[in-house]
Amino acid sequence: MIRVMLVDDEEMTRSGLREFVPWEDFNMTVVGEAEDGVQALERFDELEPDLLMCDVRMPRIDGLELARQLKDKAPVCKIIFLSGYSDVDYLKTAIKLQAVDYLEKPVQLDELEKLLGTVAAEIRANREESARITGLKESWNQSMPELTERLLRNLLALRSTGESEWLQVKREIGMVDDTFPTEGNWVCCTAAFGNPAARETWREDAYAGARELGLPILAGIVDGVGVACLALESERHLEPVSLWLNKMTVKGREEGKNRRALSSGNIFHPLYRMAVSYEESMKALHYYFYRGWNSIIWYRELPQQHRSGLQLFEKDCFLKFEDALRRQDFEEAEQLLDQAVNELLLYPSPEIESVRKKLFRWYVAMTQIYPDAMWDFENDELWSSVFVSGELFTIRSFMLRRLEIIKENTDDSASSEKSVIRDVIRYVQHNYNEDVSIAAIANHVYLAPTYLCLLFKKERGISMNEYITQFRIKKAKQLLRDRKLKLYEIAQMVGYQDANYFAKVFRKIAGCNPSEYRDSMEEGAG
Repeated sequence: MIRVMLVDDEEMTRSGLREFVPWEDFNMTVVGEAEDGVQALERFDELEPDLLMCDVRMPRIDGLELARQLKDKAPVCKIIFLSGYSDVDYLKTAIKLQAVDYLEKPVQLDELEKLLGTVAAEIRANREESARITGLKESWNQSMPELTERLLRNLLALRSTGESEWLQVKREIGMVDDTFPTEGNWVCCTAAFGNPAARETWREDAYAGARELGLPILAGIVDGVGVACLALESERHLEPVSLWLNKMTVKGREEGKNRRALSSGNIFHPLYRMAVSYEESMKALHYYFYRGWNSIIWYRELPQQHRSGLQLFEKDCFLKFEDALRRQDFEEAEQLLDQAVNELLLYPSPEIESVRKKLFRWYVAMTQIYPDAMWDFENDELWSSVFVSGELFTIRSFMLRRLEIIKENTDDSASSEKSVIRDVIRYVQHNYNEDVSIAAIANHVYLAPTYLCLLFKKERGISMNEYITQFRIKKAKQLLRDRKLKLYEIAQMVGYQDANYFAKVFRKIAGCNPSEYRDSMEEGAG
């Protein structure tokens, strides 16, 4: 439906147009009126008209001034001018302002209907063209990640501007982003991702952060790694890059979900030398193994010399670890592991895969010496992802957790609640007001979710979900004593975003709904 707004200082004219013009025949509807240009401007955003039937001469702001102000604000809006004056100058101005036509009062109905038919056809054509352009833009935007990835791959494959591929790459840059400079200075940054969510939002976040800082950028995913080429004003102008890197990691630090680690190679020029900066950045990126997620590593800050004879690689140290395990001296075993890890943090080895393998060898010793205690954990296969892709802190925590469990299984004293269950309970008590999931808890204690659920049920006699629910309802009962708190506020405070669902769960546990429980407390107090 085409939306029409009538603008005229004469009520009789507006009433006549509204009542006697067969708007439905042209798929039009009158959505509102205004007495002058000021009122028309005030109501324009609210009514969103496609066509203005507008008097030329009106108090305060006349029709021509109204058209001038709408020309930039709403260029697609059509205007038909009405006037009782045969003024050639007005007619010329109206044409310049791209008015559809100019009708003299009193308006002849047959003449107006003919004009409305033409205007309706033009508006429909404009809408179709706009929809076509929008569709093309959406299609182009959907293909942009793929085009950018191909461009980045081609840039990384270049070795000189003498190659014929250079001209093709320049054309591709123009297609992807014609504002991205092909001369000057650049730096290549890369990103590793700790979870799918961080990878999925990489490109969007990279471009948003660069726009805020005025940094030209090409960014995409190449072989599972986030890659960004940033253009600099000069070789010494690295501060925006540093700010951009911080933006890329701060989201993960704030939310604790989008885990990323980023690195930067050295500044390079000309553009075909991007592969050099990329290789530097990738070398630096591997050091997130020592720094952890949401860290930033600069290639220029990497140690140039590396310490030999690290404890982790010494056979004597490994034998001491094995001996401590056999003697059930778990405190010494933990100290030996901590010493080896702390030394790596002080003197990080570039041979990260070798470090992973050596730590895994220590873990294998634990499974071989205590096969009964470790059997269930070997079946969960969580160890596989930890040693293949986990950072140093995760591997250390994982191994220490396993040492605790071995110790508990070899303890001949009266069975006490396992430390892992105590950790689960502490986690729930500290995070019950948030979205507490089994997966998040399992990740926190370095156990597979299925095994953790079985272990918790065995130790506590109820499922983890039942414990979480009971603890939340216990907290809700305490909060219900404060009548200043609304029920939906209490629901949110104990981790339920849906107040109706909270009430249903509360009734199931407490035997009454929250308001009844609150009332019963007051009666008891009285």
